[in-house]
Amino acid sequence: MPYPKTSKHVEYRTRLASPARTTLLLTALSSALALTTACSGPGGVDLGNDWKGSSTFALAKVDGLVTVVGINPDKPRAESLAVVPQQADDDDAISPHIVELADGQWVLTVPRKGGKPDRRYEINRKDHTLDGMAGDERLRRILPGKTLVAEVAGLPDTKSASGTAASSVLVKDQAQWTTKRELKVPGTIDFAASDPASDTVCLGSSADGGSGDGTSISVADLADGKVTPVAVPSDLDVKDLACPSGHPVIVGSPASAKSGDIKVSLKRTAAETVVTVDGGRVDAVAATDSSIVVAAATSNDTELVEVDATNGKELHRARVKDLAASLDITPTSTDWLVYAENTVTRVNLTTGETKQFDLPGTLLDS
Repeated sequence: MPYPKTSKHVEYRTRLASPARTTLLLTALSSALALTTACSGPGGVDLGNDWKGSSTFALAKVDGLVTVVGINPDKPRAESLAVVPQQADDDDAISPHIVELADGQWVLTVPRKGGKPDRRYEINRKDHTLDGMAGDERLRRILPGKTLVAEVAGLPDTKSASGTAASSVLVKDQAQWTTKRELKVPGTIDFAASDPASDTVCLGSSADGGSGDGTSISVADLADGKVTPVAVPSDLDVKDLACPSGHPVIVGSPASAKSGDIKVSLKRTAAETVVTVDGGRVDAVAATDSSIVVAAATSNDTELVEVDATNGKELHRARVKDLAASLDITPTSTDWLVYAENTVTRVNLTTGETKQFDLPGTLLDS
């Protein structure tokens, strides 16, 4: 089962201490990464050196190995910076995961076979290494909050009070990385999103792990453990979820969706915002308190549509030619990055200008 998506917002940053995290410097890797020019790393992967210029990171499979990819949207370019240690018990059937915490630290996890805990690493920009972290959980997606972190189970692993299958959410302290409480959400969590500006996360679950039809949406307050359901229109096929400042943004297509020009409409209440996309396939969403950006596929192209988060008025629209599907969208300081399987496209929503560049391998997570 693929992990649920995480909505990233990079404008909130603070520095937190991490005394409970252990440091396992990878000797063979660090010696290679210390070079100032591109070189051949473990397994023959060519490693770059643009640690400083990389404003965001992704994971890609390069020459059969999982690598940390640094992305510099200003150049623009993407290059492998570190090879993730490969072990015999890696679970290749499940994608590894990378995420930026509220303090600006990047963490990646590698699933293992046989129910073993995921391996975790911090990206050490200063020493150009991957530092090991303590951890005893498996198959969990990390959702960064403001001071807390939620870890969402990839499969139902517990039961609700009524005895039906449920998925657990572990709430952890970012500073100590210790579990503070466990939350239970009925069914399978298909969508999960957070905003590092808030300690409230948004979750979408279904009783049968379906494609979105009949998805239940709830918000979980990590500070007090309260889980509150929100209304979802019965005729909406939920495709994605965002969570700006803890406010759920539910994105989907109507049951009577038609092909044609992409139209984005919005209905906002105090509890949630519902975004309906007609005329194309919804691939990704990102949201702030002021605007919402949707990536939708139409024919062989992808359109990015930005609407006002309050009234739904369209603000900007840009088309990426010959991009049939997008796997994720993330903001930069001035533009947007649209991820596909083997490429990244920088999009200026104001001017409509696009610039595509290659990933060094096949995208695993971004």
